[in-house]
Order: sequence, then C-alpha cells, then structure tokens
Amino acid sequence: MLQGLLEKQGLTWQEVGAFAVGVGPGSFTGLRVACATIAGVNASLKKPVYALSSLAITGRQAKSDIALWAIEDARSGFVYAGRFQQGETLQSSACIAWGAFLQHQPAPYISVGTIPNALAGWQVMPVKLSREQALVEAVKHINPDDRHDFWVEPLYLQPSQAERNFV
Repeated sequence: MLQGLLEKQGLTWQEVGAFAVGVGPGSFTGLRVACATIAGVNASLKKPVYALSSLAITGRQAKSDIALWAIEDARSGFVYAGRFQQGETLQSSACIAWGAFLQHQPAPYISVGTIPNALAGWQVMPVKLSREQALVEAVKHINPDDRHDFWVEPLYLQPSQAERNFV
C-alpha cells in the first residue's frame, strides 16, 4: 500500500525526506502497529521520524484559532485530554478520570469519537479538516531542527488491557 502511494505521487523511497507518525494516545494495538510500520520502513532508509501527538492532530481538525481541548474516550471511566491552540500545546496529553476532567471550567473541545459523558456548558467544535488534512497541517509546522529519531515509540498513557487484568 505504501509503495502504491509513492508510485501514485511519482516518488521513490529515497525521495522521502522524513516520516511523521501519530504516536498516541490511542489504542494500544493501533499505536504499536503505526510505530512498528514506520520503524520497519525506515530500518534501511534512516530518515528522520517525528512523533506527533494524536490529540494535537485532533485539535487541528477544528481549524480554529482559539484554545480548545482535544478529548477522546479512553474507556473504563477515563478520558485522554490535551489542550491546544494553533498547534501549540497548552496542556500536555494525559489520561485522567472523567470526573477529574469535568472539574475543569467548561471550554471549547473537539473529539472525533463518541463521548460517553454529558459535557454541560462545554462547546463542541465541529470537525473541519479530515484526519489526513490535519496531519499534513501538523507536518507543515514541524521545525526540521527539532529533535527526531529514526524510530519512535507509542505514547501509552494507561496500562494495556492485559496489564490491567493480569498484573
């Protein structure tokens, strides 16, 4: 599939300047697959890899200049939450109990998933950019001098289901 995308754009692997990947927070398996795929593809290329916050990408989907929360249900009574404004992190991504999150002052927020709690007084922001468009916007703002690696690790903000059930 990746080879097909390159061919469609008339590119070769050597012409790829860098990779960017959403490292989380998110599903344990999905994050692992994304990071492992980039690591495998980049094993011989040795191109820079930039780790992007999945919540920051969600925040960009609002295409808004105002400060807003990007939130996603983390299940089991928890929420992934981060606060962003124009691509800048105002509050780092965290996994917190819904009750604790709802102690924040109501504010604008965006989510691309189903939110299981009523957010009385909060203002939902519409999704204006696709996930792909928001990722491209995030990549446009990467400073090539920022720290990068040749592979990245997923951002796990809570233990996996197996760790919760069997440890």
